[in-house]
Amino acid sequence: MRINVKPLTHWIIYKGYKVRFKERTLAQVTGVLTTATGELEFRYNPTTKVVTLADGWVAINDYGWEIDKALHDE
Repeated sequence: MRINVKPLTHWIIYKGYKVRFKERTLAQVTGVLTTATGELEFRYNPTTKVVTLADGWVAINDYGWEIDKALHDE
C-alpha cells in the first residue's frame, strides 16, 4: 500500500519549498524542507494531513491548502 503524499507535495509547492524525504511509513513521512530562510525538519501524518514543524503544526486539506495552523513565530 502506497502512502498518499499528494496533499503534502501540493502544500510544499504552494509554499515554494524544496523537499528531501528521509522516511515514509504508513504512519508518517519525515524529511527536510528547504525554505528561503534555511532548512526545517518536518513530520507529516498522511491520515490526519498534519505537517509538524519545529515551531508548530499546519493542517492541510486534500489539495494542500492550509485549513488550520498553530505556529509559534506568527
